[in-house]
Amino acid sequence: MITVVEYDKKPKRLTVHENINWKEFQSDPENLYWWDLNEPTEEESECLAGYFNFHPLAVDDCLADIQYPKVDFYETYLYLLIHGVDVDRTRAEGFAPKELDIFLGPNYLVTFHKKETRSVSEVLRRCKENTPIFDYGIDFVLYTILDILVTNYLPVLEEIEDELDKTEQELFEDPKSTVLRRILNLKRTLLKLKKTIFPQREVMNHLARNEYQFITRKTQFYFRDVYDMLYRMAEMTESFRDVTTAMVETYLSTVSNRLNEVMKALTLITTIFMPLTVITGIYGMNFADMPELRWKYGYFVVLCVMVIVGGGLFSYFRHRKWI
Repeated sequence: MITVVEYDKKPKRLTVHENINWKEFQSDPENLYWWDLNEPTEEESECLAGYFNFHPLAVDDCLADIQYPKVDFYETYLYLLIHGVDVDRTRAEGFAPKELDIFLGPNYLVTFHKKETRSVSEVLRRCKENTPIFDYGIDFVLYTILDILVTNYLPVLEEIEDELDKTEQELFEDPKSTVLRRILNLKRTLLKLKKTIFPQREVMNHLARNEYQFITRKTQFYFRDVYDMLYRMAEMTESFRDVTTAMVETYLSTVSNRLNEVMKALTLITTIFMPLTVITGIYGMNFADMPELRWKYGYFVVLCVMVIVGGGLFSYFRHRKWI
């Protein structure tokens, strides 16, 4: 579906045209336009080349699924590829990005997304309520979309932080193999976050620092705020990755210590029973001329000797604090 938000500068009036036919739409060069292509059909996607005459490479990138954010500068417009949070897949996978393609020209903004995007829907809602977003320029509309899109990363990071705290507590209380699987899942989630947030931060840095003709100096300060937010998120992601690495090392160390304790106990048991086995082995040699073989109290004496030897070894180990 194609939705067009038209802003008439003179009366400062917003008009939202929904489900339009791009071949029949007439635009006024004096007005500002925001075209939103939400889950577009193949015919609706043709407006990228047929109506706006965007470069074929930009159109191909827009139609394909690309896993890394980027910004490309063409002579008459900017092309941005940004990733938001795919809520449904994130619940199942920990984190999943959702692509949002953006074209910014002198008096127009085009957003292209194959799935419903919360940041775009929120700004459209504000436009329908006549919020004065367009009063600050078409580049400010772009800032508003990106600001909401980046802010939506915060709940994901907060959930990861809570999961790290919970997993860390379980790690010290009862380090099971399920805990290790959860740690590795968190590491995989953080890796996907890093691959998205770090290059996205560089895209915001381009918008905030470079002198693009489509972005006013006043709006650049707003993009710097988004860049700072992404910078903090990148630092949080890197910090969480360090925590998960330390947790894996702690798990392996804990399991190794538990194995050492088990081996130590088995070794002590073997050490205690080894002399008893020697005694019973000697006592079991069936020679007729063994002095104590026909002794009336021989059996009980040997048992007492075994108890004394075992108890003595046990006391010695306790004294050395081996057990």
